[in-house]
Amino acid sequence: MASSITILKNDKLLFKAESIQEAARYLAKKLNTSKNKYYDHIERGYVYNIPFYIDEDEYRFVAPEKISVKRRKELEETGHKNARRIWLIPANPNDYDVDGAFDYYDTIDWKRSYNYENGDIIFIYVSGNIKKIRYKVEVIEGLVTDEDIIYDNSFWIDEEKFKQSLEYDRARIRLIDAVDTPDLSLTRLRDNGLKGNIQGAMKLNGELLDYIMSFFQHDLTEGYFPDEVPEPQEEGKSKTVTVNVYERNPIARKRCMNHFGVHCQICNMNFKDIYGEVGRDFIHIHHIVPLHLIQQDYVVDPVKDLIPVCPNCHAMLHRKENGVYMSVEELRKRISANEIKNHKIFS
Repeated sequence: MASSITILKNDKLLFKAESIQEAARYLAKKLNTSKNKYYDHIERGYVYNIPFYIDEDEYRFVAPEKISVKRRKELEETGHKNARRIWLIPANPNDYDVDGAFDYYDTIDWKRSYNYENGDIIFIYVSGNIKKIRYKVEVIEGLVTDEDIIYDNSFWIDEEKFKQSLEYDRARIRLIDAVDTPDLSLTRLRDNGLKGNIQGAMKLNGELLDYIMSFFQHDLTEGYFPDEVPEPQEEGKSKTVTVNVYERNPIARKRCMNHFGVHCQICNMNFKDIYGEVGRDFIHIHHIVPLHLIQQDYVVDPVKDLIPVCPNCHAMLHRKENGVYMSVEELRKRISANEIKNHKIFS
């Protein structure tokens, strides 16, 4: 498949190829090896953002998003060897509070039991008294360097196990979806293709994969929104935009949406009603209490502290008027007053 491939070496532009074949030929000539050696690395690289290492050098391969998305679909629909791998792994709630960790973090640095790579999907089976698959995550960094690891010791229940975990290699995972259904219990999994128990990481395929996948239909991390809306800038100047961790936390988002629904709580807009199927379940989540008033150990209440809003209303909530942010109720009144005013003008 012809496509433009940009080759980066240690984050610096190395070469722009017109196709995967040209990219492979270039690397083969530069590294004095066979071009066939690099096809798989290049393809998995640009499709799933998986780096390729030669000694101390990191190579990355980048293609236009439209091309990478199309190729990813082809790989996964045909079961190609370069398609992302899908895993099932256990988590013991008596050792580690995985529920609490996903409530607090949007990414976790997880034990790298196997050579997980960027783009791999992992389903997490919570053992103990739960005995159900609860989470779908994506590997966004196959191997986290020691200096970048986030040590979530507050969620380790067993202190000795936490000390042992300090010796692990870690992969960074991003929570995609969470479900809680008896249909993903150990008994039901055995009825649908699971052989034996879930005692370690296993690759998923066939009947069991199809069964598990059918319960995970959403990406709960869609709809992130910056905690600050940038004010107008002079051309060439930049502004740092921070992201509210509570607004992007998948578990908090889901609980908020389950309570309020997916229509804007200020202007009542529902994206599916206006845009059709592409707008289903799309909504932003706003944190009502300003971040600077929240202590670091604050535990978010998805019903009292979060509220679904459309992007327009969300932007207005994050803009200051005379140095002050409008509250949700103030914005509601503003919209209501303007609707009455406009009705009088056009009636």
